Amino acid sequence: MKISSLKKENEFKSVFQKGDVFGNKAFVIYYLKNDYKENRLGIIVSKKVSKRAVVRNKIKRRTKEAYRHNEDSFSKGYDIILIAKESIKLVPFSSLEKSLIHLFYKKNLMRP
Repeated sequence: MKISSLKKENEFKSVFQKGDVFGNKAFVIYYLKNDYKENRLGIIVSKKVSKRAVVRNKIKRRTKEAYRHNEDSFSKGYDIILIAKESIKLVPFSSLEKSLIHLFYKKNLMRP
């Protein structure tokens, strides 16, 4: 299933300004309730993480895949921005997935 994404600058600004924030060793998550029946996801990997676009894109792909694997477990109706931290380069996929689930669980974004 295709993941809906945040694309416009004003969508990102809205989540940054009005949303809640939480972080762990791999990610910082910003989230805000939206008026849709599905989540919209935005992933940010800055040049601080890696100067090479190939590495940044790989991190984005892995993050999106970890989200997709667990999408059915997450509550619906949120705009979500995931910001990767520098330490994510060294994290294997299974740990990345656990970090993502941990974030959603801690902020009650998991379905009961």
